[in-house]
Amino acid sequence: MRAAFRTLGCKVNQVETEALLGFLKVLEPEVVPLEAGADLVVINTCAVTTTAEADARKEVRRARRANPNAFIVVTGCYAELAPEAVRELGADAVVPNSRKAELPKVILEHFSLPSDPITTPPNEFWGAGERGLLNSRVRAFLKVQDGCQVGCAYCIIPRLRGKERHRDHRDALAEAEALLRMGIREIVLTGVRLGSYRGHPRGIAGLVEDLYHVGAKVRLSSIEPEDTGEDLLRVIARYAPEVRPHLHLSLQTGSDRLLRLMGRRYDKAYYRNLVQRAYELIPGFALTTDVIAGLPTETEEEHQETLAFLEELRPTRVHAFTYTPRPKTRAASMPQVPPEVRKRRTKELIALAQRLAEERLRPKLGETVEVLVERLQGGYALGHTPDYYEARLQGQARPGETVLARIEGVEGYTLLGQVVGVKEEARLELPLR
Repeated sequence: MRAAFRTLGCKVNQVETEALLGFLKVLEPEVVPLEAGADLVVINTCAVTTTAEADARKEVRRARRANPNAFIVVTGCYAELAPEAVRELGADAVVPNSRKAELPKVILEHFSLPSDPITTPPNEFWGAGERGLLNSRVRAFLKVQDGCQVGCAYCIIPRLRGKERHRDHRDALAEAEALLRMGIREIVLTGVRLGSYRGHPRGIAGLVEDLYHVGAKVRLSSIEPEDTGEDLLRVIARYAPEVRPHLHLSLQTGSDRLLRLMGRRYDKAYYRNLVQRAYELIPGFALTTDVIAGLPTETEEEHQETLAFLEELRPTRVHAFTYTPRPKTRAASMPQVPPEVRKRRTKELIALAQRLAEERLRPKLGETVEVLVERLQGGYALGHTPDYYEARLQGQARPGETVLARIEGVEGYTLLGQVVGVKEEARLELPLR
């Protein structure tokens, strides 16, 4: 069985694809590139922007051209949004988000293999720990939340992902322990609106603390500013660097007027105070963020406000997106910024982001930092620091080790260095379940 997998969009999609690989182990698949002639192709799509939709359509067409005889399964947000269009593009099966847990059953039944409790996810929060990882990994995603009810004016995700649902913390901890027994060293918590998690009496902060106590290194994926409370900041501060001192706090714009218009539930003062508090409490704290260029009615002065606010915040990385109108959202009916202006503002945001990243990276020259080695490639050890800088290292290292590295150079967003030692870590002993 030759199988190809393409995952577009968010980390929630990534965890679902990774989990699917475990459930398909009975097929003994050889994972191959999309163009390598596969028997099975699974495409997990995104629809957060019109560009993401176009990418999804392109991938389905490409998959059918490259694999004319394959069983092509398309799932994810674009499959939820436009299932008939996906079929017309060449998909054999379309599995929307609302039926994503049926993916293993759909695939196994096509290949005349039985679907039973062993190959069927127990609920929508199925993950890689349920059935094991298909390939060796150092980091794994753990999905604990899905859905969103906020309804930002520019966003279609509530329609595609549905109401908020939360995984019970005991189930999440059981999967985390299973992942750790498989050799996973870092667990990345994911959710569509992760900070709203209510499956633990203390919310996301309580879950993070419990994961630390079972021996996991814990990283949070994107989290909304209004969901990031003092309790979470103190948990990160208490257990850093094993609880990673990094937060991705979506900003979107530096204009208070636009924040209100777009339905965001914070203002600049709140965001500023939150980031300042994080810097005060958390040793080695790093901020990353998202911004959208050219939101409806954005003036040139408001664009400059966003640039100035980013200068003040000095994030280590900024993901800049060009606004595109989403049909059936409130923002689509508002007065639009001309496309050429949106593109120019995006370029200015990207240029600022690159400069800020360089200014944050340069002081690390000569420092010795921790790096979790994730893989070896081309004679280098590749991984991330606790504060989420990419690192490419020379020297002896193995995947899964936390090494000490002396930083000797910078290339783009990547730290270049030399391994100078291995951090001693307590051996993990987990009971068998």
